Amino acid sequence: MREIKRPIFIVGSPRSGTNVFYYKFAQHPALAWVSNITKKLPDSIMLTRLLMMFRNDHRPTEAKNIWGRYSRGDDDFLAAEHATPSAKKFMRKVVSNHLKLFNKPRFVNKYPRNSVRIEFLNAIFPDACFIHVIRDGRAVAHSILRAREKHENQFWGVRPPGWRELLGIPIIEACAMQWKLAVECALDSAAKIEPERYTEIRYEEFCREPIQTLRHAGERCGLEWSEQQLAELASDIENRNAPAQFMVVRYEDVDGMILSTLGQTFRSRPTSSDLTRLSALS
Repeated sequence: MREIKRPIFIVGSPRSGTNVFYYKFAQHPALAWVSNITKKLPDSIMLTRLLMMFRNDHRPTEAKNIWGRYSRGDDDFLAAEHATPSAKKFMRKVVSNHLKLFNKPRFVNKYPRNSVRIEFLNAIFPDACFIHVIRDGRAVAHSILRAREKHENQFWGVRPPGWRELLGIPIIEACAMQWKLAVECALDSAAKIEPERYTEIRYEEFCREPIQTLRHAGERCGLEWSEQQLAELASDIENRNAPAQFMVVRYEDVDGMILSTLGQTFRSRPTSSDLTRLSALS
């Protein structure tokens, strides 16, 4: 089995910009990832190599069939005690296989539902690095609302602990609270690991300063970028937040909202000065 060193897991609430960050970050030459091909038979390197002879779609993917294999109960949360010997064996084999398949020294994956599984992953990969992408909750709530409308307003995305309590409240509040619960769960879990293995990335900062953000994230994970590659990766990144998204959620409707764009966690309603600062952001 190929030695696994500091695998990288990108987490974040759904619709937080994890996709664009993942696709850019995964282009680092030292990184292997799960592709649309390799996810099909992830624990069999022989069959995967056979499949790769006929198909060549190796874009980075989430691979929910891998990370959701040991889901249990009504929500997506997994704690350290859920990392059974069987789970550890399977997950480590999958990562090791991908290091072999792509002949790379490091591994990266992103999956929003892993935002509530940091403790589980940490038990399996005790030297793992976690990158948490956080986007302004108003824009996230707006985007989740659009996704739910495409799914007949059914609950969509990560199911953090307590998600069923959101089924009986107005849909936009439920979307905002889904973001809040997912972010809080990730923050609570991250507090239990060494701080040097956890990095927060603000989506808005990534869009505004992509080169600096990618360089910083790489340094935190022990990766160096060439300036040429950073410039190429940053050339087409755009901020998809829109002013209309910030009109969707009234903060008085969502108690204890986390206003992560300010780097703060509010456990009570924002003050008037907080709202003034937020208004300037939009």
